[in-house]
Amino acid sequence: MKFPSREWCEAAAAAMLRDPAVTAAIADFGPMVVGVVIQRGALLPNDFCVLAQLHPGRPAKLSYPEDEDELEELEADYIAWAPYAVCQKLLQQAIAGERADPVRAILERRIRLRGDLQKLVKYSGRHQAAGLEAIRAVPTEFV
Repeated sequence: MKFPSREWCEAAAAAMLRDPAVTAAIADFGPMVVGVVIQRGALLPNDFCVLAQLHPGRPAKLSYPEDEDELEELEADYIAWAPYAVCQKLLQQAIAGERADPVRAILERRIRLRGDLQKLVKYSGRHQAAGLEAIRAVPTEFV
């Protein structure tokens, strides 16, 4: 499946929610709405936007806003803007069995984030490996 695409996001969300470590992280974090803008670059002709509504014990509800302005209007708890190359590198690390660290990418400003960074850092420390095995199971083809 091509990354990023709706098909890939749906498969990744389903795989992640089958991971007990991910469901534990969502339970700790509580209900939230998260938006991601994968920014276009040399390999991605347009920005790709996804919004995930996450509630403990329920399937993720995904939607795909047309652009970042529409995404921002939906008042997500968190919105991350990440260049395609940064997303690709993090996913390649996870697929290779390495510990990808998106929080470090945020702290190093390779990913821009709007939301409660303190809460994110607190819970990400508890759930560092959540989803690593799940994401490895998602067939991923980069553009």
